[in-house]
Amino acid sequence: MLREDSRIGRQEELGDGLVLHPVRDGHDAERFIALNEVHNNQGAWCERLLRNRPARARDHFTIVEDTRTGEVVSTTCLIPWRFRLDGIDLAVAQLEMVITHPDYRHRGLVRAQINNYHRLLEYRQYDLSLIEGIPYYYRRFGYAYAIDHRCVASLPTLRVPGEFGAESLSLRPAQPEDRGLLTGLYERGAERLELHVLRAADYWQYITDHMGLGVWVVESGESRSEATGYLVTDPLIAADGTRRGTCVDESSLANEADALVVFRWLKSQGGSEIQVTWPRTSHLATVARDLGSQPISRYQWLLRIVDVRRFLEKMGPVLEHRLAESDLAGYSADLVLNLFEDAFRLRFDGGRLLAVEPAGFIDYSMGADGGDLCIPIEAFVRLVVGYRDLEQLSDAWPDIVVKADARKVLEVLFPTFESYLQILY
Repeated sequence: MLREDSRIGRQEELGDGLVLHPVRDGHDAERFIALNEVHNNQGAWCERLLRNRPARARDHFTIVEDTRTGEVVSTTCLIPWRFRLDGIDLAVAQLEMVITHPDYRHRGLVRAQINNYHRLLEYRQYDLSLIEGIPYYYRRFGYAYAIDHRCVASLPTLRVPGEFGAESLSLRPAQPEDRGLLTGLYERGAERLELHVLRAADYWQYITDHMGLGVWVVESGESRSEATGYLVTDPLIAADGTRRGTCVDESSLANEADALVVFRWLKSQGGSEIQVTWPRTSHLATVARDLGSQPISRYQWLLRIVDVRRFLEKMGPVLEHRLAESDLAGYSADLVLNLFEDAFRLRFDGGRLLAVEPAGFIDYSMGADGGDLCIPIEAFVRLVVGYRDLEQLSDAWPDIVVKADARKVLEVLFPTFESYLQILY
């Protein structure tokens, strides 16, 4: 059952008999699913999210209804996640199922729903919002490309040396009692990433019971009973319906030797191709590159910081830790971050972040002291999630201005780091 929420039942009149409101009952849910099936071929996906995904709520799913016909003509939904960034947990919302009936497009229905979605994020105090989708389109709503996504490499099976079977390693389908084990193995695989998605045992139940993916436990030892890793796989189907190989959606393996054995097992499953998703630091991706894999897909998530001040305050322990581990331990100063439309003053004393104060608009014109760092919000998003450093960002955003005496501390506070979001839903 979907849990109730105090904001369920609110609606917004959009004119011409169109009303925006959350999914309130089974009838609304069926119409939400039907629109996405007919116009987006994602009815089964929507039904799974509505009925089975952990942490769902009715007001995560929004519809626009034409009250004159009773037809649902547009939808969006919010998928909640928890991320971990260098030791702190972030509340993250994903915008999905953005679809409008062709007869109702170009009437601002998506914009109305996204505005409603953003209000809900502020009300619930989410830290970040992310989305994938139409190139450029969501940049109009304050989103910036910031983290690698859908990075896939292709490896022909003929490049995999040897045959599977001689090693003391086996793979078996995951069982319900393996959910705690899978949670631990997932966390081990995420240790190399300073930004990643958190996943509990109940979400493993969702993956194994409702997503239709293959989840395999890797076991080793003389009796082949010691769990050392896992794979999540999906068959690659050719246009004629035959199997052309396997896609590994995610993996956590103990070492590269195990990864090579796993490739032999994947080869034994049939087909001419094995696809491997990132993170690039995983043992499977590393061995795939060594064997001659070629990238076939690379995209980026679009991110939006819901409230910059609150986000920086939440990052306080991370910033303090980075200072303490550098030769700037004990740093005391005010640091002004100017995002051109808004600015913020970070007050440090003895290496502690005492406050993040809104500074409003600060003049950054010729000769004006615009602050220690002047940076567009799109570039700042990339900076704070460690995707690029200031020097790299300046190539695309030459309007970034860094005070010379602030560069060192900014490089300490905002370094680049490894991140990848393994989001299965």
